[in-house]
Amino acid sequence: MKPNTPSIAALILVLIAPWPCRAEAIVLNPEKPIVIKDAKAGFDFIQVDTLARRLLANHTRNGTFDVFDLDSGALIKLCPVGAAQGVAVDEKGGKYYVGVSKEKKLVTIDAKTLEKTGEVTLPGPADDALFNPTNGLVYVCHDDGKDLWVIDPSAGKIVASVEIGEAPEVLVYDAGADRIYQNIKSSSVVSVVNPATNKVEHDWAVSPATGPHGLALDGATHRLFVAGANGRLVVLDSSNGKLVADIGLPPGVDQIAIDPELKLIYCPSSKQGTLTVYRETEAGVESAGEVAIAKGCHSVAVDPKTHAVWIVYADTKQAFLQRLVPTLHLKP
Repeated sequence: MKPNTPSIAALILVLIAPWPCRAEAIVLNPEKPIVIKDAKAGFDFIQVDTLARRLLANHTRNGTFDVFDLDSGALIKLCPVGAAQGVAVDEKGGKYYVGVSKEKKLVTIDAKTLEKTGEVTLPGPADDALFNPTNGLVYVCHDDGKDLWVIDPSAGKIVASVEIGEAPEVLVYDAGADRIYQNIKSSSVVSVVNPATNKVEHDWAVSPATGPHGLALDGATHRLFVAGANGRLVVLDSSNGKLVADIGLPPGVDQIAIDPELKLIYCPSSKQGTLTVYRETEAGVESAGEVAIAKGCHSVAVDPKTHAVWIVYADTKQAFLQRLVPTLHLKP
């Protein structure tokens, strides 16, 4: 069953105005959770392969990299890789590069066959991973370390190591600026990495947020959204790192996701058991709604085609995938 999408009238209003301030509230309609067969325990990062129409889930505690059909939610395959943390997607090249923490490696999965085709041994446990389509290299951050490893997947080796602050979190690539943004928990900054030199060019403070986890980019408006562990969502200008705005955030927010067309930011709280929606505005950001989800859920992704929101989570016995469909309520 395909998800319902926001009404045409709502989308027209959003697309006409660069800042969709006429949308009064966002109502997220949760569909029935889907039990993931033969899987259990918790996840880390999830994301969308838009070209192949897949949802990719790093099922850390299950020891697998899970691949789902993005339109139906059907499980395609549980790929055994070890403690998967993050995935770098080469959509055009048809490769998934999975960062594995406990086993300290980067695993290459063929996107067509979903079979393992290679791996690179890492000096330490991996966390998030990112593919740079400009230079064809993969970037993997050292979980709670001080390294950002640069890997040439065709050569199967580490070709450089970027010195970063301790305890990195999410990686985001800015194609327009050819920059990599890396959250650093220990110093509460976003590090700006130049892929041409493999050096940190700037460390942008994210105050009043501290211990930044979630990170998302709106490339069209040049805005970075940073979720702090202290309950602040900060908006930075991605061209210079200046603070644009900040707003309160529920506790326990880890990964966040943005729908750049609808200008919506989704923030799941593992502690509170809510998925809070924020709207990007000309002034910065505002609250736009909230829905109850399973406690412990901290992973989220957005399908840019249908605007559906996906989450994954687990209880003591099973693991689940769930889709939530946004409805825009408009002002008169």
